[in-house]
Amino acid sequence: MIRYTEECLQTAHHGAWLGDLPEKPRRSTQPKTIRVFRNGFLELTSKAHPITPGVWFGPFIVWSWVSSPDAIGLVRTAVLFASGVLVFSFFEYALHRVVFHGLIRAAERNSSMRFAAFMAHGYHHEFPNDGMRLVMPPMISWPLAVLFFGAYWALLGREQWLPMLAGTMAGYIAYDWVHYYTHHARPKTRLGKWVRAYHLRHHYQDHNAFFGISSPLWDLAFGTYKSPLPVKREALDS
Repeated sequence: MIRYTEECLQTAHHGAWLGDLPEKPRRSTQPKTIRVFRNGFLELTSKAHPITPGVWFGPFIVWSWVSSPDAIGLVRTAVLFASGVLVFSFFEYALHRVVFHGLIRAAERNSSMRFAAFMAHGYHHEFPNDGMRLVMPPMISWPLAVLFFGAYWALLGREQWLPMLAGTMAGYIAYDWVHYYTHHARPKTRLGKWVRAYHLRHHYQDHNAFFGISSPLWDLAFGTYKSPLPVKREALDS
């Protein structure tokens, strides 16, 4: 049986993540993280260093570009790879908007849903700068990779699944690294500042908009891109 810490249970049911949008930055005395699992092994595997997505899936992406052009040609490899990136960007948007915030909306109506919503996404809104829980740990990313592999193998066959999956993995790495960047970088360029502010608007301006993390494409497509009001300086500096 999985056992959670009392701190985790208390935060899930009484934390600020389910309330109004935070208008002020978190005080320096507030923790950036909490222990979730009582079991040390589960606690360890629920975290991931931000560099690890590239370590897990980078070699697979390189292998795809080395082997696929010989089998199906460079142009088809590039098209399938780009399609895989696009598929993940849509998956990222749908997961964030429909699943994660769908659970949060359900928790607002039904208190019995609060813990599930907190574990799925509320933790991130409560502790947005927890550097070890911003990228997906292997116990989530690897099963997802297997699911995508099965779908692509069934739909595309044994020669074309590889670059498509590699593109999806590249999209996943972009998602995780852009997400980490938005919370921990201090960009100097106009593009970097825009990318960071775009995601922080989801945290500090409107929880029901700005769902795209690696790209605003699907926000534009589905009407969840709103006028980019300025994010408070305190939020950007927190």
